[in-house]
Amino acid sequence: MSRIAVVLSILMLVVFTGCSKVPEIEMQASQTAINAARTAEAEIYAPEAFQTAVDTMNAAMAAKQEQDSKFKLFRSYNDSKELLVRAKVLADQAASMAAAEKARIIAEVTDLIASAQMAVDNANAALAGAPVGKGSRAEIELMKSDLSFAATALGEARADFEAGMYEAARTRAQAAIDKANTVTGEIEAAIARKAGK
Repeated sequence: MSRIAVVLSILMLVVFTGCSKVPEIEMQASQTAINAARTAEAEIYAPEAFQTAVDTMNAAMAAKQEQDSKFKLFRSYNDSKELLVRAKVLADQAASMAAAEKARIIAEVTDLIASAQMAVDNANAALAGAPVGKGSRAEIELMKSDLSFAATALGEARADFEAGMYEAARTRAQAAIDKANTVTGEIEAAIARKAGK
């Protein structure tokens, strides 16, 4: 065997051995990034981005397993390594997107709860000045019941918010606003009717 053939054989062996190295560091880094995105609640606040990262990680692991099944000298983990690096980038992006979306929702729900409190206060003030006369007592009692519902919904919205259940808090705060505004509208209509007499 000539020296050139020996050198080429050694070079080929080095190339094959280099390609056959399992991308352990990339696997660990991408799994850590996926876990961090999960902790950042990316599944809730950036579900599509998070799923893309998970799918990329799964594709990387499938590519790795395919190479694991081959004879050692013919293994190449390049595709798996590239996908793992991509999965980490995607998971990091999902975590950032989730943090931004969560902050936006918190601000939005905070404003909505403040608006609900204002709507309930306005409805209570309007109810205090509602015209009371023959035949209107039943209507007033119904309005009081509606306002009680609004106040309860507002309290539940605050509790949900404190528990981190922002979607539930949003729904309840909006229900409180709707009910309180309905009561205010009914009282304003009653006052207008009385003034028109």
